[in-house]
Amino acid sequence: MLKDKLRKEMRKFGITLKKVKEIVNKPDEVLFDAWMNRFVAVRWSKRLAVVYERANHDFVVVTVIYSTRLKDIVDGRRRAGRWI
Repeated sequence: MLKDKLRKEMRKFGITLKKVKEIVNKPDEVLFDAWMNRFVAVRWSKRLAVVYERANHDFVVVTVIYSTRLKDIVDGRRRAGRWI
């Protein structure tokens, strides 16, 4: 199941569900993915971006991006007009 795969990958990098919730609730920056109609919560100090959708008052995590090159990824998607 996809949910289990995401959790397994998160564990590899020491990313907890608590950390993901914290980033969504208190991000350094929130972007909007104009191509996919999703939100992106960014925590620069942790090099994490959480891509999620809103469902009523909840959120559904689509994926978590962990990268030492997070700034390059975000800047590239901004230049492309994808993340605004």
